[in-house]
Amino acid sequence: MGIGQLIYRIFFKPTLQIRYHIHHFGLTGWYKLQRGEQQMKKAAKSIYPIPLTKDYLIEVNYLTGAKYWHQTIFCAHSLARVLQGRVKINIYSDGTLHHSHEAIMVRAFPGIAFISEKSVDEHLDRFLPIAQFPTLNYLRKWHPFFRRLIDIHATTSWAIHLDSDMLFFNHPQQIIDAYQRKTAIYMQEHLDSSYFVDDEKTLKNKHDINCLGNVNGGIIAYNGDTDYTDLEEKAKILLSHYPDAGPAQVEQTLMSYLLFKQSATPLDKQLHPIFYDSKIEVEDLQIVRHYIFKAKLPYFTAEWKKVLL
Repeated sequence: MGIGQLIYRIFFKPTLQIRYHIHHFGLTGWYKLQRGEQQMKKAAKSIYPIPLTKDYLIEVNYLTGAKYWHQTIFCAHSLARVLQGRVKINIYSDGTLHHSHEAIMVRAFPGIAFISEKSVDEHLDRFLPIAQFPTLNYLRKWHPFFRRLIDIHATTSWAIHLDSDMLFFNHPQQIIDAYQRKTAIYMQEHLDSSYFVDDEKTLKNKHDINCLGNVNGGIIAYNGDTDYTDLEEKAKILLSHYPDAGPAQVEQTLMSYLLFKQSATPLDKQLHPIFYDSKIEVEDLQIVRHYIFKAKLPYFTAEWKKVLL
């Protein structure tokens, strides 16, 4: 290992997130963000429980782990609160979820379900055997991003996944309707460009990959009963032609391709907003708010506390 690689592994990689936050928020903002997240973790451990009922209106899935368990609790708690417990919640691990995190979630949501990694592996051995789907199996091991695509959605039924860095404030009727009708939906990206490996025209004309534009992975739902042989081929094409693309770009492209094939409907972005900046516009009718990039500061310092009011 060269000296450059050693410095990167010892210093730059472990401090990447800290340096990112200090760059965007300054030292004071970074301190506030860290302090807010620690308060959020403490509150998650003692949040008032919401028993989940069997007459649920919707079934949702979260992929979470050691870095996100507290965010998952607050997102799920806000949803369970507006639905008065009438929601089925399934938890998938990104490979880092600990039994202590599961115990906190069981306390917060009596009736919550954990999908064990062993059961996922056994299912995928039958559903996506590695000899037939080597690329999809590789993607799952490459990065946890692909566990959303594969672990949660590689079934023969409709499934929805929710990102953890969101909070619900009103009844999610459009999402419930999609669940009842088993139609595909997705959260709309507010930015002009989509986060794919290439522009949509090139993907379509050169690789026969049609994608829906402006897809955000915060909320994704579709029928998993799809052609996985085709998805395997498309994944192989992306890795072959775009070796420098990151896992988020590859996953976003494949997810958007599947949504295109099922004529997915976008969620109303006024009611399901995504916040990117530290200054957010709050409206009473908003159903769910998704906090990314600079919006992490108000999310960790103030927004999660509104769930407890």
